[in-house]
Amino acid sequence: MKPNSKKCTAIAVGFVGSLLWGATCVLENQNAIAQVGGMFIINELSNRCLDVSGDPGTANGTPLILANCELSGFSSSGRITDQKWEFIRGGFIRNKLSNRCINVEGEPGTADGTRLILSDCELSGTTSGFRTTDQRWEYIGAGFLRNGLSDKCIDVSGDPGIVNGAPLLLNECQISGFSGSGQSSDQRWRWQPSF
Repeated sequence: MKPNSKKCTAIAVGFVGSLLWGATCVLENQNAIAQVGGMFIINELSNRCLDVSGDPGTANGTPLILANCELSGFSSSGRITDQKWEFIRGGFIRNKLSNRCINVEGEPGTADGTRLILSDCELSGTTSGFRTTDQRWEYIGAGFLRNGLSDKCIDVSGDPGIVNGAPLLLNECQISGFSGSGQSSDQRWRWQPSF
């Protein structure tokens, strides 16, 4: 698997050998990077993780939130974490526990402030209503996850959004690294492998 050199920035590197190898960027046309154990998606500003609401959150339509990371692989109540994700061919980000994908609410969801939810994956590239899916994501410079349909980024509610339990939304990308009010951007993410 070779990254697209015109659009890539290496963000995840794996084991020695062929168990896991990775450099990801534009997620489309890439094989899954972390099939073994999944990856935590960690917010750079708050150091909290992309999470599914609930313990564990697995239902279709469940909101996505920012939450304290469960790097042990278990929630505080001892249940298996719902914070592990895998990046799969076509630009989809799928939850390892539920096998559902990061989705923008609505069909298609493109407006600023639209909630991100967990939904059945639309791997065909179209919704049940035969519209282009809003579930495709790409990594763009410095840790932003941009939606392939709207060109907007995964954002945390608040300015900056750093609070445990804050909802995740779709908003204009803050590529400058700052929000409109001059606060540090809460839209930057990093990946941490889970084994």
